[in-house]
Amino acid sequence: MPRAAPAAARAVEIISFLTAHPSRSFTISELARHLEMNIASAHATLAVLCDSGFVIRDPAHRTYRLGTALAASGFAVVEQTPGIQAAIEQADILAGELDAEIALSAIAGRDVIFLARRGPIPTSSAIAYPGDRMPLMAPIGAVFMAWAGESAIEAWLRRAEVGEEGTAHLHRVLAEIRDRGFSVPLQSIATDEINEAVVRIRSQPADDDAERHLAKLYQQEGETLLLFEDLPPAAQIQYKVIAAPIFDAQGQVIITISVTGPDHPVPLAEVMKLGRRLTRSAALATREGRGRPPERRRTPRPDQTGHAADT
Repeated sequence: MPRAAPAAARAVEIISFLTAHPSRSFTISELARHLEMNIASAHATLAVLCDSGFVIRDPAHRTYRLGTALAASGFAVVEQTPGIQAAIEQADILAGELDAEIALSAIAGRDVIFLARRGPIPTSSAIAYPGDRMPLMAPIGAVFMAWAGESAIEAWLRRAEVGEEGTAHLHRVLAEIRDRGFSVPLQSIATDEINEAVVRIRSQPADDDAERHLAKLYQQEGETLLLFEDLPPAAQIQYKVIAAPIFDAQGQVIITISVTGPDHPVPLAEVMKLGRRLTRSAALATREGRGRPPERRRTPRPDQTGHAADT
């Protein structure tokens, strides 16, 4: 892999940070502090971004915000990626049918990025706004990883510093997600402490300690993704969201569509019914977006060390 150009990396970091904070503008000093850049480098990068229209400087307050040129980039992406528009249309349908919050997400580099929301916003929602990001590390992004290659899954687990026991558990979860077609993150994936840690990462994306702290919280929390095996039919589940994949023309997960859960447990049968409904919408969005689901592959079952073993 070629070495990243520092100037290009700085530009990406600035645009990503401003996108994740759409209601605010920032001085150059604030940006340099949040992104751990020196003032001179930040100034040079912002000058180029302003010249291109990707960032706008307020001369009165000396602050920076996203520029309107990025709107044209967004429209072009939707035009080039028909799955996005198809997913938005399905989100509109589901929001009206279920009277629930529907969200669309995608992978953006090493993060999961929130693309759009439809329907009512519950008071318990941890979803913020388009452009908001979370690090792609276990258990976040399991619905993407269920159809990913082994190297991507290993990196996902390694980033979260998951041990052997956690690795074995998550491999079983990923296998179930592939088999059922949807994932069910539990309410424990978004406790107050975890949400505060996510806010810290959002505010200080260059702070490696903030990411390690979040990984530690996930490990302490225990079960954050529903594992269906051995659940009794009468089980009551309090889930955070149910999420299903939308595939591109290469059979890769390009977007996920999810429905936010209520603030109380519901019967397992209801979770299954809602999951099947969500997968139907995801399948329609895949087809309308000229994508295709990947060929079903035999699901490897992990051995006691968490490594895949043939069944």
